[in-house]
Amino acid sequence: MSAPNKNVEYLELTKDSLVAQQSHRFLLLDIEARKRAATVDVPTLPNDVRDTLRTWGEPIRLFGEDLAAIRDRLRMVMARWEVWREQQEQGLVEGQMQVPMPMQTVSGEGGVAVSEEITEITYTHASPELINARKLMCDYSLGRSRYRLEMERQRRTGMVRWTRSKKRARLFNIDKEEDGDDSTGSLYNEASLKEESSLVKKLDDNCEKIYKSIRNQALEGSQYGDVRPLSAVCTSSVSTGNDATVGKMPKFIATGGWSGGIKIWNGGDDHGGSQNGTTSEAAPLDLLGAKNIVHEDRIMGIAMKSYITSITSTESLTMVASASIDLSAKLCTIKLNEEANTGDSMEVENLNTKDNKLRYNIEECAHLKGHAARLSSVAFHPTGKYVATTSFDHTWRLWDVETSSMAGGKELLLQDGHAREVYGVGFHPDGSLVATTDFGGVVQCWDLRTGKSACHFLGHAKRVICSEFSPNGYQLATAGDDGTIKIWDLRRRRPSASIPAHTNLITQLKFAHSSSSQNGEFLTSSSFDGTGKIWSTRDWKLLTSLQGHEGKVMGIDVLDGPRCGVVTCGFDKTLNFGNDGTDMSSALEEATRAPPTDTFYNANHDT
Repeated sequence: MSAPNKNVEYLELTKDSLVAQQSHRFLLLDIEARKRAATVDVPTLPNDVRDTLRTWGEPIRLFGEDLAAIRDRLRMVMARWEVWREQQEQGLVEGQMQVPMPMQTVSGEGGVAVSEEITEITYTHASPELINARKLMCDYSLGRSRYRLEMERQRRTGMVRWTRSKKRARLFNIDKEEDGDDSTGSLYNEASLKEESSLVKKLDDNCEKIYKSIRNQALEGSQYGDVRPLSAVCTSSVSTGNDATVGKMPKFIATGGWSGGIKIWNGGDDHGGSQNGTTSEAAPLDLLGAKNIVHEDRIMGIAMKSYITSITSTESLTMVASASIDLSAKLCTIKLNEEANTGDSMEVENLNTKDNKLRYNIEECAHLKGHAARLSSVAFHPTGKYVATTSFDHTWRLWDVETSSMAGGKELLLQDGHAREVYGVGFHPDGSLVATTDFGGVVQCWDLRTGKSACHFLGHAKRVICSEFSPNGYQLATAGDDGTIKIWDLRRRRPSASIPAHTNLITQLKFAHSSSSQNGEFLTSSSFDGTGKIWSTRDWKLLTSLQGHEGKVMGIDVLDGPRCGVVTCGFDKTLNFGNDGTDMSSALEEATRAPPTDTFYNANHDT
């Protein structure tokens, strides 16, 4: 037997040869995996399939794939992995081939290294103005939430004592030993029991009266609003929710349309005054103010600043914000016109603000520029000091109202985080959260006090157009292109109700105001199906359907006060006002007592 030749030279394969060898091995692996694929078990539910693909580091869906093709691709991925593992254990392959592997573990059997998914969170430095704004919103939200939770505890306690026996009440941690035998707040104190039970009974009675009024609601007036379709509508409100304050403040309705102008209408007050020795009164939906050219293109969203009752300045009654597809938003003040001519009626079609002096002047005070694409919606923060805008550039921005001017808006925050166009925006009544929606069906809730994402919701099948927080503070309503309204529970972070509301796209949602006369007892919605609807917030059942528009209903809002008036604007260029004509102020005055205005304001701004 001859000895091995020690002079034999071993040459390394070239790079091209190694690539060809690897490709050949992968083809053999693929052939074997196709044979094995029929025996591989894969999930059947779409959500489980999606989660499994994420686990394996694979794309959720490729272009043109349906659900069956996605499952077949997942089956092949799992089959390749099983075949490669078997060949690796048998020593038929060396090293690690480019085979998809699950990313739960750092290392596999046989010393095979497995890639680990890495999530990186980045932060940006906040400006001093943004930090001060966060502090102010934090102080404001703590005061509001403290009062809201206290009222909720009183109602909950009264409900337990009114509807449950003493034994059942102990399950809600209301014990006799807590307050003492002789305490006026004890469960066994007859006076306290009678008072709290009476409060709950009045709330229920007032709710029945509100629902009866809504069921009897009819079209009270219709007004030709613009020469082009109306796209947005909003109403004035009072931040404290005190009925006495609501009755003193003028009720405005603001509309924006495709012509780029803003108009102010009467929401039910007389707005009367002595003009040149004569006294005149304004009827509902009478034109009070107009500015024909505010934007160069269509207005897509409009919002009105809430009345802050502790501010006694008479220079500006309130403020209106508008968002347009001309890549900008504007802030306009509403001021009383001392030279108004109230004797003649104004025709919207022939309106010229230079010749006809209306009761109120609309003056531009700030121009908010910075978005890279068309704007979608706009909303005021409950403090009235900040305004948020959403845009098709996948971002939303927060602006400072007080420091913005016509030269440029003061941008406090530029927030990304959406993968698609951002459309809807809504603030929490406490001022702590803001909800934004996008065309990908995602609802994001952001904590304004920390700047972080508090939670997100997935559940809509198509685009999400609007979002609205309930006055109770723990429910969020969203709607969009799928025609359904979803109610999300912020405490449990999951949906609590899904309402098949409309047969077409839902354009806007509005809850009843938090004042004692409305108490957030109903939810309104408008849709492209030509209807506006009112829903009960207790069981989410339909109370009434509003008819009157000949085409798409572009927006809806609720007038603050005991009459529960509802206004809608449509693609048919009209503004409709629905009401039953009943004044329920006397019946609702004793429902619940709001705190004094100055006390409530100081509690929210105590720094």
